[in-house]
Amino acid sequence: MSELPVYSAADIAAHSSKDDIWITIHGKVYDVTTYARDHPGGVDLLVDVAGKDATEDYLNVGHSEDADDILEGYLIGIAASPEKPKRSKEIKLVQQVPLPATVKSSSVASGVVKAVAGPLALAGAGYCALTYGPSPRVLLSHLPQLPATSVSSGHSAFAGGFAIASVVSTIGATVVANKLSKLVKLESSLKKYPARRQQLPYIKPGNPHLASGFLDAKAFKPLKVAKIDQLSSNVFKYSFKLPNPRDIVGLPIGQHVAIKATVDGKDVTRSYTPTSNNLDVGLLELVIKIYPDGQLTGKFFANLKAGDEVLFRGPKGAYTHTVGQCKKIGMIAGGTGITPMYQLIRAICEDEYDTTEISLILANRAEEDILLRKELERFARRYPKNFNLWFMLDHPPKDWAYGSGYVTADVMKERLPAPAPDTKIMLCGPPGMINASKKALVTLGFKAPGAVSRMSDEIFCF
Repeated sequence: MSELPVYSAADIAAHSSKDDIWITIHGKVYDVTTYARDHPGGVDLLVDVAGKDATEDYLNVGHSEDADDILEGYLIGIAASPEKPKRSKEIKLVQQVPLPATVKSSSVASGVVKAVAGPLALAGAGYCALTYGPSPRVLLSHLPQLPATSVSSGHSAFAGGFAIASVVSTIGATVVANKLSKLVKLESSLKKYPARRQQLPYIKPGNPHLASGFLDAKAFKPLKVAKIDQLSSNVFKYSFKLPNPRDIVGLPIGQHVAIKATVDGKDVTRSYTPTSNNLDVGLLELVIKIYPDGQLTGKFFANLKAGDEVLFRGPKGAYTHTVGQCKKIGMIAGGTGITPMYQLIRAICEDEYDTTEISLILANRAEEDILLRKELERFARRYPKNFNLWFMLDHPPKDWAYGSGYVTADVMKERLPAPAPDTKIMLCGPPGMINASKKALVTLGFKAPGAVSRMSDEIFCF
């Protein structure tokens, strides 16, 4: 890749016409002019991103592994990396630390003692002296002539009264000052708290299904098989342990993973939807039906044993579920097409904040072909407000409690929500069933989807 030419943004932008289309994806430059007429979504989608970085659009659509291989055939160069902005120098702001409330209140209290005790003591002393000692006139006439070594009886009475009054008044002033000090401290402490304790607003925790984890969208990463459980004659559950017990897969609800293996000397890649999610820490689980002639199931998964490594890449897909995205979801699935539906059903039912209503029609040939039946029926029992379940079989047993035959427009009208702005229908299963379901849904009033599924479609195909 180092030998490829490097193109600037201006060079790439110059190729933005219908007959000259260059695009940038993950830092690589592709000339897709000759491919435009074969593009499944039409030439207009490519013209919209011509001369631009189309990475986000490419990932949002959820292209297959085949599309990635086709794209590499049109690689012509590398996009010049933009100059990274320089980090500004950090500026530290120094803020003065305010004195603690206890220090302030102590200083105030000390000031109150000094301001109150002195005047109270003097006033009390004077009052007692005048009450118990000589008259003021005698006091005034004798004070200048008081000898330093002797005191008359009148003078002794005054001195004693003054001394006693001083002690008593000082004690009284100290008590009053202490009371005032406590009041000051109480007021200071009250100022630290609001008059009424306000209830903090509830903050809903973040969506765990949107958190990143083990998966890498650009590179395949290995996981070892921890356990294989046989669910039926040809259906198996493969459990893989993540590198650390607290790791999560990092797979948004509605998306899937790509698995790559070498079969008969060639790399084969297929997409699968795990039945586990980000709430299952340290674990990734796949439920897979083995077809003897399947490139990846019959020749790879059928031969796996505990300890073998499997390569994973993701997340992939054009759809990601979020709470409140729509009010009602109708689902039509056939055979193994139940796995992406189950992932979504489980996430909605287990989220107490998600009030989305789901109605599922699951079609199979025979009763033993139904995947995840116990899990689906358990969700239908536990969450009747969220999940409504209906099975359809080509060959039902005698006491079959559900439907039989094909999934017709009449069955859809009875079991699925009617067209509405906040309603979405999801399809996954054999191509014949999907095409027939699309036509029937259009007759019921739903808008037909485009060649490439988008999240905004009323009818979304996994």
